[in-house]
Amino acid sequence: MKKLTGFLMVVAILFSFAVMITAEEPADEAASTTTDVSAAPEAAPIPDNADMTLGMTESKDVMPATFRGGDPDSSLVHCLEDVYYEKQEHSLIYKEDAGELAEGAKFESDPNITWDTKVKDADGNWKTLTSANTNMAADGGKFFAPGEYQIGNSGARQVGGSSGADNEAIGEGTDPTNEAGGEGNTDTALVGEDGKTEADAKTVTAQQSMGVQVHDVTSPDLWVAFQEGAGSVDMAATEQELKSKMMEKIISTLGRPFSTNAEDYEEASYMFVDEGADGERDKEPFDKTARLSVAGALFNDRGAPKFETKTIESKTLDEESMTRQVHVSGGEKSALKGVFVRRNVPFIFAAMAVDNGDHRAKAGEVACRIEKADGTEVEKDGNSYLFRVPNFPRDNYEDQPEYFFVAKGSDKAGNLTTIRTPLYVVNTQAAFEGGRNQ
Repeated sequence: MKKLTGFLMVVAILFSFAVMITAEEPADEAASTTTDVSAAPEAAPIPDNADMTLGMTESKDVMPATFRGGDPDSSLVHCLEDVYYEKQEHSLIYKEDAGELAEGAKFESDPNITWDTKVKDADGNWKTLTSANTNMAADGGKFFAPGEYQIGNSGARQVGGSSGADNEAIGEGTDPTNEAGGEGNTDTALVGEDGKTEADAKTVTAQQSMGVQVHDVTSPDLWVAFQEGAGSVDMAATEQELKSKMMEKIISTLGRPFSTNAEDYEEASYMFVDEGADGERDKEPFDKTARLSVAGALFNDRGAPKFETKTIESKTLDEESMTRQVHVSGGEKSALKGVFVRRNVPFIFAAMAVDNGDHRAKAGEVACRIEKADGTEVEKDGNSYLFRVPNFPRDNYEDQPEYFFVAKGSDKAGNLTTIRTPLYVVNTQAAFEGGRNQ
């Protein structure tokens, strides 16, 4: 009897262990499931902003950082006026695949892209020139005036997460704690970061700007006025008085002739060297020209008032600094035959220039004089110039000296406008009123 009782107790103990082991298996499975869910990697958050790089497309017309004495450590991009440049940017929000922004992310819209251009004014303030929503990742155009510019690009794009784990708080499948078996997950909202559901998209922005120094490659506009003291003309007492009369006109006309009517030049004869009309002023440096205009009675031997204009060359002065020179060389085969003054008639002259480097805002003085063929300067006779012996026609007066009028205007960049033309003394009296020799 005692043996039977002992046997039954052993069986009971073994049964209890079996029940305990069986009961632990679901708990282990549940724990394993819970561990798998918690071990699932969290999706990377979608950033608010994306990096952007901005620059000029590489070309021979993008100058080195040291161009014209530039600071090699400066981030300024050096360019030339009137040259076409293409600006380009790079940002992840402009790519085809949003996966580089965040794992599983996708673009929900096309990018919105805006380009803007600002220029620094004379007071150091930035003034917006253009702002265009192009939705293009590249933008091209010319800088029509020298100066310091700022180019900006800003973009925005809607970015959403994937339909999977990006916004889900738990993994897929049946909640093991829900005894109803699979019913509970239909009532659970899948909420992502910042309280957004998986259907929401986030606006990701990117922006960048760059400084551009645009260099002057245009020769200055130069005016010369000649005034005789004869007849009804009231000659200015000094060159400075004549310059004062020129200053207002040269600024108001932006260096262009103030009239194309010969009758408006009875008081003084003018020589104009300027960049030309609007279409001519926008030419690229290597194609640039200039325009020579003469107006009044002192540019032909008959003394006939006239207005004439011609296109002349502009040449590269220095290849390294890309400076330009416009040179007027007068003579029989030139656009300017010469300056013709009357013997025994006093005259004065003055020259001024404006430069596009400061948008032709102020006029500067120009060095000019009359000299002989050997470069010796001809002095005034009192407050004016006076020649008593003619030297034209040259065949008739070979024993008389040759005279030349010379002028030189330069700007801060080193561009030049120069004139060297014969000055003839004629043995006639030119009538301003009718263009007749008397």
